[in-house]
Amino acid sequence: MRLRRFGPLLLLAACGDPSDPTTTASAGITSVTAANSTDPAPTGTGTSEPAPTTSAGSLTAASDATSAATTDATATDATDATGASEPASGSEATDSGGDTAASDTTTTTTTTGDGTTGEPCPIGQEGCPCGRGDACAPGLECQAGLCGPPAPPVCGDGEVEGGEACDDGNKIPGDGCENDCTPTPMPASDPCGFASDGVWFEIDYESAFTSTNPDWTYSPTPGWGEAEWAPQGESWPEVWDIYQNVEVDEDQIGTAAIVDGNGALQIMFGIGGLTYDHATVCAQGRSYSVGSSVIFTVQNQLNKCGSTGSMANDWSIHSAGVDLGTCIVGNNEFQGLRVFASGGSGALSLKRLRLTLHGAVY
Repeated sequence: MRLRRFGPLLLLAACGDPSDPTTTASAGITSVTAANSTDPAPTGTGTSEPAPTTSAGSLTAASDATSAATTDATATDATDATGASEPASGSEATDSGGDTAASDTTTTTTTTGDGTTGEPCPIGQEGCPCGRGDACAPGLECQAGLCGPPAPPVCGDGEVEGGEACDDGNKIPGDGCENDCTPTPMPASDPCGFASDGVWFEIDYESAFTSTNPDWTYSPTPGWGEAEWAPQGESWPEVWDIYQNVEVDEDQIGTAAIVDGNGALQIMFGIGGLTYDHATVCAQGRSYSVGSSVIFTVQNQLNKCGSTGSMANDWSIHSAGVDLGTCIVGNNEFQGLRVFASGGSGALSLKRLRLTLHGAVY
């Protein structure tokens, strides 16, 4: 009688209540599923209670799939693009040295023009970028966008730089400035025998097309060149064709300006701030005639002071010197040296003319 009364209860305890949806019995293996995915997590110690396992299959009870997918990101490691994990928000990570990442020193890098990164370049230092108007450190210049040592001077660019004694913008030897930017060695005297001292200019019609555009050469005297032969703001020195009838022609001695009795050339110049001892003129050419020599006059139109010279008529270049004494007015910026035929054949074939101020002080 007792066995029959408690038998169903014992069987229920051993096998479980078949009406309870949380347990099922099959082949002696019990599987436990979550009773309710919305049940709150147990609290107490602050840690989750481990899911029960069965002794038969050592199967761990699976937590709710939705809860697993929405696990708080702050409690898990975040994976970066390389696959390495980063510390969760609010936590500290330690490096191989044992210290924390927060205590490491941060290095600032800059992006260069080619997209790479590098250390910042101190402004104005050698090799650092610079722009127009930027100042580089002492002894450096901004060239091609970088601060660096000054470039070596370029002989022939028309600018006297570095150790250059002259730079006439070309590399033609013998024109007053050599192709190594040193003055052309001058003979002790000009073709007329006058000393090559002081300061001077020379006009040459060898490659000219008109009487007003001869080639110019200046004495290689430091501090007195083309600009000093003219007052500020003027384009002098220059040549004027006074009566507009002096032609440049091919003579037996080459290209020359033909100055006959109806024409005159006048060289305009100034010597502000300069004094001298005496002046000379050396003219080269010949008489433009097959019958007789020519007499020519050189005078300063400012004071009508001058002198004369003579040239033969044979087919060769003659040099005739004229001593002007002090006809050139010292420290005066507006003067005109006029040349014209005044006797003999009455026609001068002028190849070159040089005015020298000897003993110049400026």
